[in-house]
Amino acid sequence: MKFAVKQPMEPSTKNSVSEQQRSWFRRPWLIVSLAVAILLLAVSGAYWLLLPRVQPLALPKLPAHLSLADLGLAEWESYQQPLPADALNNPQLPPTPQVQPNLAALQDAAGLALLKQQQVDKGLAYLRAAAEATPDNLRYDNDYRLALRTHMHYDQEEQFFAAQLAKYNTPTARINLALSYVDQMRSCPPPPDGLVCQAQFSSRSISQLDIVLAEQPYNVIARYARGLNHLYWPNLMGHLPRAQQDLSYAVALTRPLSAISNSFTGDAYTALGDVFAKDNQVDAARNVWFNGLQVVPDSSLLKSRLDIAKDKLANEENGPLRGLGVYVETDLSLFWTKGR
Repeated sequence: MKFAVKQPMEPSTKNSVSEQQRSWFRRPWLIVSLAVAILLLAVSGAYWLLLPRVQPLALPKLPAHLSLADLGLAEWESYQQPLPADALNNPQLPPTPQVQPNLAALQDAAGLALLKQQQVDKGLAYLRAAAEATPDNLRYDNDYRLALRTHMHYDQEEQFFAAQLAKYNTPTARINLALSYVDQMRSCPPPPDGLVCQAQFSSRSISQLDIVLAEQPYNVIARYARGLNHLYWPNLMGHLPRAQQDLSYAVALTRPLSAISNSFTGDAYTALGDVFAKDNQVDAARNVWFNGLQVVPDSSLLKSRLDIAKDKLANEENGPLRGLGVYVETDLSLFWTKGR
């Protein structure tokens, strides 16, 4: 058997290896860079491992081609137009309100300006004239209804929109009548004494929205309004499954609604997650909100929900967030206000 005899390393080879080693140690930045790279890879891997796994939502299937008219927002572009500036000094503003379509924008602006000056009766009169002149205009109806709500003229809300509905029979009038009933819940005694009062107004609102959705099943305003109606009922009354159905539609409808630069999407995902949170399905609720953040990553509303401790979420939902005595916001401008 022959053994290989290890040949001694040539001096030049020894010098070469030694020189490479000295060259490496003369460049400490290489070692630092390598260490930083390894650290970043480790941190990145840990981050992705610790991220919650977002499951896709099971949302209702929608027809392939829904128009904004199908969603109840055919005139959204006009709603985004600025109102006339300095309306009270505009020479075209009539000294007394006139029911004329060509003056609607100016009188709406004047009414809002007068309310800021605490001239309530005069401001309401101009707002009413604008709403009467354009009975299918969501923006002017919304401005008038919210002004009446702010000044606690709840009966006038119902009377006005009931008259508009009897005269024109439009989905716009019916939706605002439904919302006037929600606004009237503010006149009820605090719970628990006011529970029956609130339930009656909510039921009237739901009945009107049922009619709208029977004719326009993809009307996103009616879907969201009816879903919120159901959401605020106590859990034991069994309304949460109906809230989930309507608010799932509302979230699904944010996709065709994305043609509008609006502020609604975050609210829709928040409300749907609230359905699960009220029922103490914490992981399902948070999954909805994480889905929402993938669509609107800057939503402060969704982030605030996710900041709530898991063990406190159900109590928060059934208390200050969506509990008894909490006023339901009925401002429709989030559907066309430019935003997220």
